[in-house]
Amino acid sequence: MDEKKLQKRYAQSLFDLSKQQDILNTIFNDVTYIYNICKENRELEIVLKNPIIKPLKKKEILLALFEKDCNVLTIKFLVLIATKRREIYLKGICEEFFEIYNVYNNIKIAKLIVANDISKDLANAISQKLEQEYNCKIQLEIKQNKNLIGGFVVEIEGKQYDASFIRKLNDLKKKITS
Repeated sequence: MDEKKLQKRYAQSLFDLSKQQDILNTIFNDVTYIYNICKENRELEIVLKNPIIKPLKKKEILLALFEKDCNVLTIKFLVLIATKRREIYLKGICEEFFEIYNVYNNIKIAKLIVANDISKDLANAISQKLEQEYNCKIQLEIKQNKNLIGGFVVEIEGKQYDASFIRKLNDLKKKITS
């Protein structure tokens, strides 16, 4: 089975169960917590992908890591994943869960690439402008790229709005040379 399809099916199942039990936000927080641990902890990723380690041992590791901080449904889900030997897809399942959650809540991810740090007020203003434009909630991911010199680039839904100085300089250079 296709890896992405498998991850989406497990994520959809967890999403549906959490919605059915009216604990969607709790499970979202759990999935966020699990995702961050998986993302930051390279050793965990190596252990989960290691075929020599028995599923029972992986289940014990997952329980030891998450049992205290996560909802019962999340724990049962982690046990199921380990039992079915799908723990290697845990990070991808989390990513798919986020996508499903965002679609359900009408949230779009926008990447704001800036040359220097920007104030929260400016980030909020950009976020509000995008929310008006796209008629949804915007989750703004801010990244720095010193090569922009100044200005910003916004990427959302495969579209890009480039208001960087480097772009303006390149446009000016094209006008001068032609």
